[in-house]
Amino acid sequence: MGAELHYTERGGDITFHGPHHAILYPIIYLWDIGLGPRKYVENLELMMIELASLYGVQAHAGKKGETGVWVGNQKIGAIGVKISSGFTSHCLAFNIDPDLNYFMHIVPCGIVDKGVISLKRETNMVLQSEEIIHDQPISCFARVFGYINIIYIHTNNAMICFTGVALIS
Repeated sequence: MGAELHYTERGGDITFHGPHHAILYPIIYLWDIGLGPRKYVENLELMMIELASLYGVQAHAGKKGETGVWVGNQKIGAIGVKISSGFTSHCLAFNIDPDLNYFMHIVPCGIVDKGVISLKRETNMVLQSEEIIHDQPISCFARVFGYINIIYIHTNNAMICFTGVALIS
């Protein structure tokens, strides 16, 4: 298939990360921003719901035991976090326009009876991938978490984003 398996120490079950995913791995000290683990995950869900709404997609948080963001019964955004001594690692993947065939070979997030959808498939729009994959998820994240002073650094393989610790009240 051309995919590699990597084991991680984070919540959730198996998922797929590939081209045309918006993948965010923020490192935050939750105690500095006054959030506990549950509220952190809920804010990640709100961030992806806001991102989907920019394209007219009505997404929603999952039911109990179905962490992530859904469009009907199909998952559009996955969350798998690790929190150690108040620091977050790992995070989320939002399906912009990935090859959904990869998901047919796994049980995404360990949820057997649900499907996976992408923003592209749901909207049938031509998406400006560079803008969506990089800028909009980070902007939504900053708004939901109340960060200001975002600094972007582009590298060969990734874009690194630093946010100021000042919160918008």
